[in-house]
Amino acid sequence: MNVRHVTGYVFMRTQNILLSLLLCCCHLSGYAQSYYQYKNTFNITRSSQTAFNYFVILAPCPQSDEYQNVYELDCNSSGTWIQHEIAENQNKYLELNMDATDLSNASKNYSVGYSFIFSPKSFAIDFSPYKHADGSWGDMPEYDTSSLDYKENTKQSGEIVVPDNETIVSISNQIFTNCSGNKLAYAEKCYEYVASHYRYLNPNTGLHPLSEILANGGGDCGNFSSIYISLLRAKGIPARHVVAVGANNNFHVWSEFYIQDFGWVPVDVTYKNSNPQGNYFGKYNYNMVVVQKGVSMDYPTASVGTQFIDLLQTYYYWYWYNTYATMNINQTITAMNIEYNGVAQIKSHTTKSVRKILRNNKLVIEANGNEYNVSGLLLK
Repeated sequence: MNVRHVTGYVFMRTQNILLSLLLCCCHLSGYAQSYYQYKNTFNITRSSQTAFNYFVILAPCPQSDEYQNVYELDCNSSGTWIQHEIAENQNKYLELNMDATDLSNASKNYSVGYSFIFSPKSFAIDFSPYKHADGSWGDMPEYDTSSLDYKENTKQSGEIVVPDNETIVSISNQIFTNCSGNKLAYAEKCYEYVASHYRYLNPNTGLHPLSEILANGGGDCGNFSSIYISLLRAKGIPARHVVAVGANNNFHVWSEFYIQDFGWVPVDVTYKNSNPQGNYFGKYNYNMVVVQKGVSMDYPTASVGTQFIDLLQTYYYWYWYNTYATMNINQTITAMNIEYNGVAQIKSHTTKSVRKILRNNKLVIEANGNEYNVSGLLLK
C-alpha cells in the first residue's frame, strides 16, 4: 500500500475571518453558465447535550475541474474544519472536529455543514485525433507505466475493482480479441457490453464487492462502473469511478478512462443501460457536483487516524461520550439557482473592508491587512 501524503488547511472558527475561494471573471468568458448555491447540511440529534466530549465528521469536498467550477467554499458552523488533499489523485475532503466546549455550547439538536457556489460544465470529447473518418479507431498512445496515474488506476481497489477476477478476465479476453487488440475500440465495446449484459439492481445500496455484482447479474450506477473499470484495468487501461451528488440528496457515479497525453474520458454505462440508443461515451452534460474520483482509498485524519473508505459520497462520523448517549445524523443537500458575477468577493466575519486592486497589472484582493490572489491564496 502506498503512503499517501496529505496536506491540511485549517478553516478557523466562524468568529474569525473565513476566506472564500475566488475566480477571476476572465476564466468564465466564452460560454454561458448557470450558478447554484449549494448547501450540505448535517442535522444532528443527541440524546443528551452534556454527555458528549468529542465529535468528528468526514465529508467530501468538491473542487473545480473539467466537470465544474466551484467557488466560495464556506464551512459555516462552529468547530474546527480541516481541508485535506490526497496527493495521488488530488481528491479533497473535509474533517470537522468539535470538542467538549463546542458540544456543550451547541443545542441538543443542531446543524453543521458547508456551502459553495457551483457551476456545471458540459462537453463532448473530440476523438478526431484517434478516430478515422469511417468510424474505426486508431491506435492509442503508449502509457507511461511509471506514472502515478497509471499505477493508481490500473491496480485492484479493495473488493470493488478486481481486474484479475476470473469472469472479468474471460470477458475482457473475448472483447479484446474481437477488437484486434485496439484499446480504444476495446474501451467502447466494454461500455456497450456492460450496458447490454447487466441489469440495473439495488439502487442506493452503496458499492458492493465485484464478485457479488457479477453473481447478481448487475447493480446500480456505482456497481455498473465497477464492472466497466475492472474490464478496462484488466487490459492495462487506467480507469476510475467519478462520484457525484445533486440537490435533494440525489447521487450518481460514472466512469472515466485515461488516454495518454490526451486526458480523462467520461463514460456512463448506467445511462447507456437505461437508454440503449443514447451516446454516453465521451460526453458529459449533468447538473451534478463531482466530489471524489476513485474508490477504496486511505483517508488520513487529524483525529481518528487513517480510515480506509470504499466510497466517500455522503459522510462518515465518530463520537465519544462520558456516559452513554446516542447521536444521529441526517444529511440534506439543497441547491438554489443564483446570479453570480464571476469574481467572488472575499467574505469576512469582521467589519473590515475588502477591495480589489491592481498590483503589477494583476488583480489582487486586499482584506484585513493581507493580500490574496484570485484563487484565495495568501500572497507572501
